[in-house]
Amino acid sequence: MILDKNLEFSDAQAETTQAAHDSTTVLDLGVAAPNIGAGTPVWLVIRVNEAVTSDGSATVTFDVQDSANNSAFASIGLLTGAIAKATLVAGYVVMKVPLPASIRRYVKIVYTIGTAALTAGKFDAFLTLDPEVAA
Repeated sequence: MILDKNLEFSDAQAETTQAAHDSTTVLDLGVAAPNIGAGTPVWLVIRVNEAVTSDGSATVTFDVQDSANNSAFASIGLLTGAIAKATLVAGYVVMKVPLPASIRRYVKIVYTIGTAALTAGKFDAFLTLDPEVAA
């Protein structure tokens, strides 16, 4: 599998503290209203790179957010509920969805660790034209 590094939000991003964490990269789509979903869909893939573990009943919520100015971000409605650590095994695809055409210029993923801290776990998030790349 070949991924364009310019289209990656997270590459084996590891977070452990009970808090909201922004993806390593905020993607700049280059224009204010890129209309990215028109024509050929651009797929967002979020998957577990390394299994999540915790000494408690940890959960992780995944949220896709956008912004017009790279400072005031808001959820675009691509938000999971709290996913239990037992579900977040290596290779698990958390989200594989086409980006909406209405997305604004700047896009990031927010990983929110709840209930308990993690002792391990890593996440990948990226854009692709091939939705089968997540398999």
